[in-house]
Amino acid sequence: MIIKKETEQIISYLEDTSNLKFGRADVVYIPKNESEVLEAIKEAKKNKIPVTASGAGTGTTGGRIPQGGAVISLEKMNGIISIDKNNFKATLQAGVIVDDFLKELEKEELFYPPFPTERTAFIGSNVATNASGEYSYRFGATRKYVERIRVALSMENILDIKRGQYIADGQGIITTPFFKVKIPKYTSPQIKNAAGYFSRPGMDLIDLFIGSEGTLGIITEVELKLILALPKRLIMILFLQKDENTLDILGKIQSNKRLNVYSLEYFEKNSLGILKKLFPNIPECESALYIEQETKDLDQWLKVLEEYSLADTWIGENERDYNKLIDFRHKLPELINEYFRQIKQIKVSLDLAVPENYFPEFFAFYREMAKKTEVEYVIFGHIGENHLHFNFFPKNDEERKRSQSAYIEAVKKAVQAGGTVSAEHGIGKLKHKYLEMMYGKAGITEMVRIKKTIDPFCIFGLNNIFPKELLY
Repeated sequence: MIIKKETEQIISYLEDTSNLKFGRADVVYIPKNESEVLEAIKEAKKNKIPVTASGAGTGTTGGRIPQGGAVISLEKMNGIISIDKNNFKATLQAGVIVDDFLKELEKEELFYPPFPTERTAFIGSNVATNASGEYSYRFGATRKYVERIRVALSMENILDIKRGQYIADGQGIITTPFFKVKIPKYTSPQIKNAAGYFSRPGMDLIDLFIGSEGTLGIITEVELKLILALPKRLIMILFLQKDENTLDILGKIQSNKRLNVYSLEYFEKNSLGILKKLFPNIPECESALYIEQETKDLDQWLKVLEEYSLADTWIGENERDYNKLIDFRHKLPELINEYFRQIKQIKVSLDLAVPENYFPEFFAFYREMAKKTEVEYVIFGHIGENHLHFNFFPKNDEERKRSQSAYIEAVKKAVQAGGTVSAEHGIGKLKHKYLEMMYGKAGITEMVRIKKTIDPFCIFGLNNIFPKELLY
């Protein structure tokens, strides 16, 4: 096992894309196997210091940033153990880089749908945050594809959890060889969600760990469900002259099953302005829809779009154009994170999602909020899943204050509609108060109880999901 203690050796483990600056650690352990993970946990317990699991640093909420103690990095546990083409499953160590995994699957004509935009992320981190990405509109988030995980516990054991193995009984109790836990009393929303511990009546233990953000144990190995490689697809970017037409077009696309849409993304005018640095041919328009689909039935698209005026339409069919348009979809988050590093600010980033029937009202609310707040902003993201990213760019304390006030107003509105305060980025160390707004103090108390039951030494992922002060 590699052990790093010098400041210059560990500084790269003290940050992620959240731009938080308070990271500090005494030691970084880089194990090569599960035995060394347990060895690192044992050493941390002996020294009475907390442990933070470290992925690739692509997170946006400070989840991997330690606030003292030890870091366990999974970077050397990066083996693809097996790809079973006949049974459509793969077994991987937690430190496998998503892009490496996708390339291996491509050779086998297989596909893993819920991979995130950040392809440099670790697969274990994706499970720990219930990540999702461009194809989650059609195929769903990570949770749906996790069949088994192995987790290192603070009791210095490895718990192997197969889906269907540990199920809550009639009293809501899940029993394992190492602990017995009663599931939370609240119920997680039935929408895309990455906020707090998952809870449903009769739930599977594996779902409690998926999305737990490294607070219950360290995921060391995962088994994932796969699908056949996707057929050849067509990408279209529709540049809309009137943003007010967006929801009408969206409704027509979603109701026309013959279009076989895989991905459905939205970019408003400010987002397009940022992208114009790399794509100067973007026309003058108010918004754009990025669509990836199987069909080439242009007659169906004419039926959808015949009433609306478009500034331009980009179509990618050959490999060069196809990759260019995929780049269009992926570059915006990178450019936004780069901008925040330049202005040396922590971004104010909303990751809210609401039920489908409430989305039109919420979409209009976002637009009104942007005008009222008078702070530079962008809106983009997964419009097909009723989930948009709203990023404020505050330049000073006054603008940050207005941004935070607008954020709270938006959270209240989403929660009242039965939505979530985090659809895909998790809670981390930045969004404690918003999670409490979603579940109430009673819900947070339930999460603390779960944490203390499964991690009785309270060493993992301190200050992720809820404040560490609640544990003592």
